[in-house]
Amino acid sequence: MKELIFGFKYIINRKLFGQNIPLICGIVLHNKCNLNCRHCTVINRQTKPVSYDEAVDVINSFYDEGGRCLYLEGGEPFIWKTKEHTMEDIVTYARKKGYYAVIIYTNGTIPLESTADTIFVSVDGLQKTHDFLRGTSFVKIMNNIQQSNHPSIYINFTINTYNKDEIADFCAYVDDIPQIRGTFFYFHTPYYGYDELYLDKDAKNDILLKLLDFKSQYKILNSRAGLKSAIKNNWKRNLDICRVYEDGKYYSCCRENKDGEVCKDCGYLSYAEIDQSLKLKPGALFNALKYF
Repeated sequence: MKELIFGFKYIINRKLFGQNIPLICGIVLHNKCNLNCRHCTVINRQTKPVSYDEAVDVINSFYDEGGRCLYLEGGEPFIWKTKEHTMEDIVTYARKKGYYAVIIYTNGTIPLESTADTIFVSVDGLQKTHDFLRGTSFVKIMNNIQQSNHPSIYINFTINTYNKDEIADFCAYVDDIPQIRGTFFYFHTPYYGYDELYLDKDAKNDILLKLLDFKSQYKILNSRAGLKSAIKNNWKRNLDICRVYEDGKYYSCCRENKDGEVCKDCGYLSYAEIDQSLKLKPGALFNALKYF
C-alpha cells in the first residue's frame, strides 16, 4: 500500500506542482560478463567497478533526493564481488534503507538467489536462437529459473531480426514455466550503429500489433497503453526521472544514448511504460504494480 501511495503522490507532485524528483536509479556494478552477446559491447567499456562503499553512497544520496526504485545491472551483476562483499550485500542495504523496489537485471546463468524484489532475466528466443545470439546458455538459464524459489522472476526479450518470428512460440514455452511471471519485450537499439539486428519502423509496428493481439493469450508484461504508445512513437525519450550511475558519473535515462543521438530509435520499451504511467494510463499503472 505504501508503494501505491508513494506512486500516486509522485505523479501528482510532478504533474501538478512541477516537482522534478528522481524516481529510478540504476547502478552499473561493473561491466564484466560471463557471456559475449552478439548485440553488446558493454564489456569493452573502460570503466572501474563500483566499490561497496561507493554503491552505499549512491544509494544514500538517491534516497535523500526522493528516489525509491533501484536497479542493479552490469555486465552481469551476480558476479560482482569484493573481498568482503557480494551483490546481495548491496541488495540488503538498499532494502533496509527503505527502497520500495530493488530490481536485478541478469543473464540468468548464475543461480537466482536474492532478496531483491524482482529479477529480470534476459532471454532472446528459444534455445537455438538464444544460443546463437548470446552463446550457449539457454539450458543453464532455464534450469536456474526452474530451480529458483524467487517469487518475482520475469523475462526480458529483446526483439531483433533473428528472433522476431518466434515470439508466439517463445511465449507459449515460458508460459508453461510457473516460476516465470511474464515476459517484457524490447527492441534492439542501435547503440553501436545500424547492424544486422536492427528492425526498421514498419517492421517494429507490425510486431507491436502482434504483441497487442498476443496479450490476450500469453503473459506479456508490456501494457496495451505502452505498446500503443510505441506504435504512435509518442513516448518521451531521455526521461529525467531515470538515471544510471557508472564509474563516478550519472547518465540521464541511459548511459549509451550518445547525447540523444540514438533516442529516436530507442527500443527500451520500459521507458514507454514509465511515460504512460506518468500520463496516468490505467493499464500502464496496473502493470507497473506487478514488479514494482
